[in-house]
Amino acid sequence: MHRRIIDGGFSRNGGKHYYGHDDRVDNRRRVSFKPGSNRISKHDRLPDRRLPMHVRLDDDVDMAGSSGFAGRDGNRFNTSNGKRGRGRKRQGRNSPAPQNRAKLSETASWFKVTIPYGAKYEKDYILRMLFSHISPTIFIPIAYRTQANEASFYVEDYEAAQKLACADRKMTASDGYKILVRVHPGTPKFDLNPALKAKVTTVMGKRYNADSRALDLTRFHLDPDLVQDSFCALSRPNLMIAVLDIISENIPEMTALNLSENKIHVIDHLSSLSRKTPNLKILHLGRNKIHEMTQLNSLQGLPIVELVLQGNPLCSKFKDQSLYVSEVRKRFPKLVKLDGMDLPPQISFDVTDEINMPTSKGSFISNPEGQPLVRQFLEQYYSLFDAENRQPLLDAYHQNAMFSLSAAYPSGQGSTTSHRLNDYLGDSRNLLKVPDYARRQKLLRKGKLAIVTFLSQLPETQHDPLSFAVDVPICNPQLIYISVSGLFKETKTNREPIRAFNRVFVIVPSPGGGFCIVNEQLFITNATKEQEKAVFKPAPAPVPAMPAEPLIPAQPAAPLAGEMMQEQMVQTMSQQSGMSLDWSRKCLIETGWDFERAVFVFTELHKQGKIPAEAFIK
Repeated sequence: MHRRIIDGGFSRNGGKHYYGHDDRVDNRRRVSFKPGSNRISKHDRLPDRRLPMHVRLDDDVDMAGSSGFAGRDGNRFNTSNGKRGRGRKRQGRNSPAPQNRAKLSETASWFKVTIPYGAKYEKDYILRMLFSHISPTIFIPIAYRTQANEASFYVEDYEAAQKLACADRKMTASDGYKILVRVHPGTPKFDLNPALKAKVTTVMGKRYNADSRALDLTRFHLDPDLVQDSFCALSRPNLMIAVLDIISENIPEMTALNLSENKIHVIDHLSSLSRKTPNLKILHLGRNKIHEMTQLNSLQGLPIVELVLQGNPLCSKFKDQSLYVSEVRKRFPKLVKLDGMDLPPQISFDVTDEINMPTSKGSFISNPEGQPLVRQFLEQYYSLFDAENRQPLLDAYHQNAMFSLSAAYPSGQGSTTSHRLNDYLGDSRNLLKVPDYARRQKLLRKGKLAIVTFLSQLPETQHDPLSFAVDVPICNPQLIYISVSGLFKETKTNREPIRAFNRVFVIVPSPGGGFCIVNEQLFITNATKEQEKAVFKPAPAPVPAMPAEPLIPAQPAAPLAGEMMQEQMVQTMSQQSGMSLDWSRKCLIETGWDFERAVFVFTELHKQGKIPAEAFIK
């Protein structure tokens, strides 16, 4: 027996496609009561024994949907393998639309639209019908093609894909049959053959502006010259690599490239841009699918001054705009415009590797004439600080001096270390850790008595002078600013831990002579392992002897060394007093070059009218 399986099956006598709706013949089963024809077997009888010969003419057996037959229990048997399956009435082309259709995923990039039996209709006819049905929503059919009896194409718009899915069996063709529409996520196939590469090259040439040397590849896959029968998505790495090769071969002088709205999610292959387009300054990657800031690392080395990333998932991960800008600038230090917004100038040194930078120095002193004075001060101060009794430091501070301490563990080290900072953390005035204003004020020591009392309570120490790095950015007769960093050990603490410190002194001439501290900040932390190995090593060369004259104890000030310092004092005295340079120098000489004393003497004599008028003639 040669039974034809219709509505999408194969015949048993051949592999040709047969579709019942296209045969244009009446395929209904004929029932005859002639002897020997259409006999009903015992398996086809209904359970109702009272009607043994009854055949339901209004609901005949569906021969178009299966090659099996119904048994007593209503199940359908497959004649090819004899296995029992669940009975299900096959849907024909004009049957009602099935219920509970699977929902489409909004995260999908592409959707494949299949029109069963669509190959028999013209492409324009099918598309016009779909456009009309889902209007005003529009879509662009990508890579339309027919295969066997079906037509298919791709869309990228989720809303259009949803409406196309809902259009299933809701449109009737001119021949009276319903139009079937199947939609599911899918990506078009891509074959980069020589013909397609030549077409891509032509389209790129059309999109290149020679005057501005800019190439616009926005939504490249939707270009009218490509979308008809090709799929050219730049999200495909092999196509992007081919595009970069075309750029390198034809327009290496390009300075601007726009890759926006191409569903790009991997940009590692863009790393060759720095080699193939060395003049690239403007890059647009907006509204793609770049998820992580670290993906931009592959683009480091490009001299980008303008960048667009807006619309990528990575942007939503930054709630702080300044942090977002900072992270982008780490990768593109020359950037001046981001996402269409001008950026503030970045403080940096834009130099090339060929330029020889000055060698770094361990210490810096703005006025070399003041170096002996600074060295003398530090030697005297730390000799008193490292002594068992720190009370003599009272003479080192101004009556209204201020002092603050802050302490913190190094990065990656916490309170679990064996060298804890417990002696310092309780009095630390770290403003990030002490938000309470009243406590901040309490931790700020004011007056020399309060300062020295606090210093006397700190652990006994021994500083390593050879570890000191001293910077003196301000050094003049009125004020000296000293920043000193170095290492010390706690001599009476278990295991004698090594600490690192930074200390800032602001010193001024003392009214009683010498110099005194008006402001001090001390920061203490644990030394690194490298610092611990280098501390208290023998000096490589003899250290020159310091001046013997003490600067801290209250006594007449020693003359400032150097003619340059004296000239600065003369200029300052002349400006403040109004006297000529000669009279200002005379006043300073008579007071032993003690600037504060000279100002005091001038003020008193001027009040008494004892300074002659010619002293103010310049």
